[in-house]
Amino acid sequence: MLIFAGATKVGNIDELIEAINDYDMLPQQLATAYGHVLPYLEIVLGVLLVFGLFLRVSATASGLVVLSFSIAKIQAIARGLDIDSCGCLGPGLHLLVGQTLAIDFLLLVMAAQIFFRQGDFLSLGPRFSTITRRFKRPDL
Repeated sequence: MLIFAGATKVGNIDELIEAINDYDMLPQQLATAYGHVLPYLEIVLGVLLVFGLFLRVSATASGLVVLSFSIAKIQAIARGLDIDSCGCLGPGLHLLVGQTLAIDFLLLVMAAQIFFRQGDFLSLGPRFSTITRRFKRPDL
């Protein structure tokens, strides 16, 4: 999800910055910086999660990114801002704010699950550490 969301935003940075400004939460310069960094951050975090690398760090960072989205949406609803589509998944996929809040909740649950159960099943990080341990201690 993060890789797709980031990839759809890369070519539309100006639209993303405009969407961020619609939430009226951040000063213009901070919104611009956030808009330039966010797509690439989403892609990197998504790749790290898919490959199971640095799971605690990438799950925590992903959770914080998604939490920032949720806070922005909730405050926009509370303030009565007229935001029909959040632009979360780029210009090609328009979802209602309520729909994306449900997705955010699921992503937060998944980030928490990865954080607390990081060494399970398909993650590659623990496998890399096992391989390096084999090379460090010679079998006599």
